[in-house]
Amino acid sequence: MKKQRMNLLFVISGLIAGLVHNVSTFTMGAPDAACSHMTPGHAQQPQTSSAPAEVTVDVTQVQPGQTIEFKLKGKDGERFMGFIIQVRDANNLDNQLGSFIAGDEAKYMTCGRGIHNSLTHRSAEMKKEITSKWRAPSDFNGEVVFMFTNLRDYTTYWVRNKGPKMTIGTVVKEEVPTTTTKAEENPTEISLAEIIMEEIEEEIDELSTHIHSEIKEHEHKHSILDAIAASKKDIGDLDEIEIELEDSLLQDLDIPQPSLKAETELNLAVAKPQDNGVEDSYTPIYISSTTTLKTTSTSEQPTEAPLPVINGVLQHTDPKDPIYEGCNTTKACFGIPENCVKYQKCQAIVAFKIDKLIYHFEMKALSAGYVSFGLSRDARMGEDLTTNCIVQENGNVDIATGYNYGKSYNKPPNVTRQEDGIKERKSSGRKDGWVYCSWTRDLSVVIENEIWDLEQDTYHVMLAVGNAVNSQIQFHKSKVVSASPMGLGQVGLIKAKSRLYIILHGSFMIGAWIFAASLGIIFARYFKQTWTNSKVFGLDQWFVWHRTMMFLVWALSIAGLVLIVFDVEGITPTIMNNPHAIMGFATVGLAFIQPFLALLRCSPTHRNRWMFNWLHWFIGNAAQILGILCIFFATSLEKAQLPAETDFLVIAWVAFHFLTHIIMSIVTCVGENKAAKYGNMKYPPRGQYHPQTQRQPHQYPDYEELKRDHPGAGVRKFGLAAYTVVNFIVTTVLIVLVVLAPTRPTLVNIGILS
Repeated sequence: MKKQRMNLLFVISGLIAGLVHNVSTFTMGAPDAACSHMTPGHAQQPQTSSAPAEVTVDVTQVQPGQTIEFKLKGKDGERFMGFIIQVRDANNLDNQLGSFIAGDEAKYMTCGRGIHNSLTHRSAEMKKEITSKWRAPSDFNGEVVFMFTNLRDYTTYWVRNKGPKMTIGTVVKEEVPTTTTKAEENPTEISLAEIIMEEIEEEIDELSTHIHSEIKEHEHKHSILDAIAASKKDIGDLDEIEIELEDSLLQDLDIPQPSLKAETELNLAVAKPQDNGVEDSYTPIYISSTTTLKTTSTSEQPTEAPLPVINGVLQHTDPKDPIYEGCNTTKACFGIPENCVKYQKCQAIVAFKIDKLIYHFEMKALSAGYVSFGLSRDARMGEDLTTNCIVQENGNVDIATGYNYGKSYNKPPNVTRQEDGIKERKSSGRKDGWVYCSWTRDLSVVIENEIWDLEQDTYHVMLAVGNAVNSQIQFHKSKVVSASPMGLGQVGLIKAKSRLYIILHGSFMIGAWIFAASLGIIFARYFKQTWTNSKVFGLDQWFVWHRTMMFLVWALSIAGLVLIVFDVEGITPTIMNNPHAIMGFATVGLAFIQPFLALLRCSPTHRNRWMFNWLHWFIGNAAQILGILCIFFATSLEKAQLPAETDFLVIAWVAFHFLTHIIMSIVTCVGENKAAKYGNMKYPPRGQYHPQTQRQPHQYPDYEELKRDHPGAGVRKFGLAAYTVVNFIVTTVLIVLVVLAPTRPTLVNIGILS
């Protein structure tokens, strides 16, 4: 027991010695420029109008040491990106007072004298309001005022806005015992040491009493006794006790802290992770004899899922990859597929940040050709500045500046490598199927007579992966574009451009040609002699259902075509290497003219009616066949982001569709033979109309009223129900794959795909 006490005294004495040394040697000089001016380093002039945000508090009078809650919120529901909040002496606005307790959206800054006396945001995500707490200093009385800087976006901000004022009441001074030691030369240092040492002695006495009284009753509890006893085995475990006692002893002491100097102004877009657990630092200074210290859990950690590896190649980044360190706090990260950075499982990723007026980039991708990072002013391919990491013929990886000439052609611009804006090519290489490169860029560069100012302008960020032939990059296999322009000094996870048009296009076309067109054809081909005793608005039921389904096909096809033209802004560059686009135009064209041909049809008894029947049949079936082929070829498009196994689902549905038609045709033939055998045939056989050779020319069945259903109606209805259910399931699965794309990583994780 005596040895335990000596160990504890040794550790705490070292802690206090270091503390007193720090207190006496750090200077209390003027705060750095960023804290003083509360100005972000975004190379833009601050706004002079009234700030669109405000600070609110519920009190106007506080006592020394009292903690209050406050809010920073946008006016009229307006959102904001970043902020700096301080509380200053109303009579001396250069003096920052008190300390903050950060909420979920904030982190600390320490400026000048004090600790945690400024707040800034953790991330660049838009916020409606933030809630935090402020603790009044224990050695000040007078009037204070909230001051804040409000950042709407990277280029628009308001600085040093004044918030509500408060009055801090009279300071209650505590008498501190004096001693006759070296402290006479430095009273502040000695009085602080005396206070802490006195508290340590009392604490040790309490610990000793607690250990003697509890050792027999609580042998298995995680208490202070456990933590101290553990020191017999490993003196290193006392580090945890040291941290706990340090926090407890220092929490109510207004100890001057050193200023954290910075060479450059604070960038509001940069936020480093900090511990948010500050509430514990304001607990009472004395530890109860029943208080237990935090201990390390000995429970087993859950087994991590194995990383997907195919032929020795990792299929996405390791979540522990160092490239993710600082994403959303100190740098911006963007990856393929969309939102992969959130789960740290990307097939391609770029990360970038600014440091001392130099932009640092690093990029990696699963690729045997190239990975490219681009800056675009309009989120469209064409006239974009790119940095390409290209696998050369000799296996090396080159870092080169490129420029998008139009939508499908990227090549080096007409400048030398010394003038292309790349300041340093830091590292590059290729390993296990992955390409990696890192580089730095100057603040601005002139390419193709355009000034690319990375400091002041905002850009859409692009990331693309594809093949390279003879060290020349080809059209990308996959690409992602940021949803909105951003300054390259902003940090956080970048949101990709909306895929809404692509999702709607795919969903509409699947619904039209897998579901509606197939059912419409089934109704027209096999159900003209079914439900003959009931009509809808005076029309046969089969005709009503057929026309409804085909109108749905017509409307969805046209809407889908318009949406995808808007998304690609014209003709897609893939038209030369994938027949999807050409077939799509042909499909929609046939679908468009089909209803107009139907409106021009002749009467059922007309001698040329057979021509319309065959033309209508041919156009309808040709359109559906092309529509299914379009869906089949769409699965390989990078915009679709569908797993390759989607082809097998489409093929399986085609086989089911074909089998259904065979069965329904057999059922129809059997029914016609049965009707002819019993002489109750109400529906004449198909054939060409020849009034010259027939005394009683038969009518074609478009609107013929029949007294009863043709034989086999029950089997046909059952077949229709089964076909509808399977059709609906396949359509739903395909639409879900489109909406949730990319889905392959999820399907692999749950075991559906390998």
